[in-house]
Amino acid sequence: MIAAVIEKEFRMFFRYPLRVISSVLVGIVFLLQFVYFGQAVLGGRYSALLEASTGLGDYPTYALIGYTLWWVSSSPIEAYVWGVRRELQRGTFETNVLSPSSLTVILLGLALSWMLMDSILMIIVFLIGVFLFKIPLSAVIILKSLPVIFLSLLTFLGFGFLFAGLVMLLKNIGPFAQLFEFGMLFFSGVFFPLTLMPNWVRSFAEIIPLTHAISTVRTIFSGGGYSQASSSIGWLVILVPLYWLIGYLLFRWAEKLTRVIGYGGY
Repeated sequence: MIAAVIEKEFRMFFRYPLRVISSVLVGIVFLLQFVYFGQAVLGGRYSALLEASTGLGDYPTYALIGYTLWWVSSSPIEAYVWGVRRELQRGTFETNVLSPSSLTVILLGLALSWMLMDSILMIIVFLIGVFLFKIPLSAVIILKSLPVIFLSLLTFLGFGFLFAGLVMLLKNIGPFAQLFEFGMLFFSGVFFPLTLMPNWVRSFAEIIPLTHAISTVRTIFSGGGYSQASSSIGWLVILVPLYWLIGYLLFRWAEKLTRVIGYGGY
């Protein structure tokens, strides 16, 4: 069933080439404006202060890692919010609920498909960024980064169920979801080091998986290994089951409540 949902979403997305091209262009434009703005503030591409704070002084590399991981980590939330809302608008959501397949499986397939599509788009944006800014990249760096990225995506894949439940209850929670996504952009140190922030912000950032995924991948790109990022990796291992538990339990509660009051429509 998951494979069928993924195939459907892929067909719907890639049958419109202009949509794919525009998504890539939007990703590149946002990346470029953040990189050049950061370089303008820092006074150049390289910053000794940035290296002292994070271990990575090359700002384009610093920003590209954070931006790419943030975009892909947000995709499960986008899938649960806009995918479920789309089905409600079309009047097909209740049909899916009544089908032999589990609603959880259908939603998981939806989130996986959006994550895979965004991953393809972000790989293109990432490679363009590597080319434009002449960022050194090797197979070793990529292979070391993949397990960390997988842990981060796995965390948000489970936590996103919370948003699916809220959509069933409240119907339109797009603005709230975007607040959460852009909150991650701020609290996870995507474009600036968290050492510049107040203590309470740094403490709050510890419970966001993206913070630790970005930190670990930046450590790998700067030549470090897993041992130098053991604390961040440990946090990721802890947060994966915790986020899944919170997201899934709240989703089940919302689903149970929605079955009583009705799914409604638009």
